[in-house]
Amino acid sequence: MKKKYGQNFLTNQSIVKEIIQAAEIKNNDEILEIGPGDGILTREIINKKPKKLISIEIDKSLKKNLEGLFDVKTNNRYELLFMDALQFDENSKFNNEFKIISNLPYNISLPLLIKWIKQLNKKPVAKKMVLMFQKEVADRILANINSKKYGRISILSSAFYDIKKITDVEKKNFFPIPKVNSTILLFDLLKKPLLNISYISYLEKITTELFSSRRKKLKKKLQKIFSNEIINKNFLYQLFDLRAENIKPDIYFKLALLLKKN
Repeated sequence: MKKKYGQNFLTNQSIVKEIIQAAEIKNNDEILEIGPGDGILTREIINKKPKKLISIEIDKSLKKNLEGLFDVKTNNRYELLFMDALQFDENSKFNNEFKIISNLPYNISLPLLIKWIKQLNKKPVAKKMVLMFQKEVADRILANINSKKYGRISILSSAFYDIKKITDVEKKNFFPIPKVNSTILLFDLLKKPLLNISYISYLEKITTELFSSRRKKLKKKLQKIFSNEIINKNFLYQLFDLRAENIKPDIYFKLALLLKKN
């Protein structure tokens, strides 16, 4: 285990069972796991006998402990890769819709989530994700309008996934014990996304712009982004006296579409 990777290994088997239950693993499932660590979650995934399992671990010092779970002589459907998960190409290993199950490393949890959302613009896609986040990050993902925690990731996530909290996990359930508590979230891919995935770059741009200096009202920002014609035609002046946290996700989706046409 190396401190630079921000690893905290789950030690509570009851929580592992909650994760596995939420994932609803079937025999025909293809699964991606990030950060198997000491293998506590990996063992339970394998026990469910999914069709395929790819586990990605960056810390090669854990190789000896994990190799026994990935004996290619007995099952070549399960594979352990030592690499940076942010550099992993899902298309290289998956041919069908897959599930992601992970106690995410805190330091790359949001970049990974955004990466997987953008994967929806390709094939295959993650149809279900059961992910453990630092609680503060999970609260941001779940945040609603008019909340100080509501922001870009709340909007990006809700455009494509139905998100539910499974449970909070106290820091005492990890080794080494982190400074913060965690939360397990379940992401189910929406049958009909609230925004066409091809417009995600515009959604990223508009949310980044409007949530910068989030306490400021939006008049100058909207006037900077859109022409007076678009503002008047689409009644965007009604947003002038609001702040970024006061706008519902569906309005952001509309702004993303307008930005594309702008």
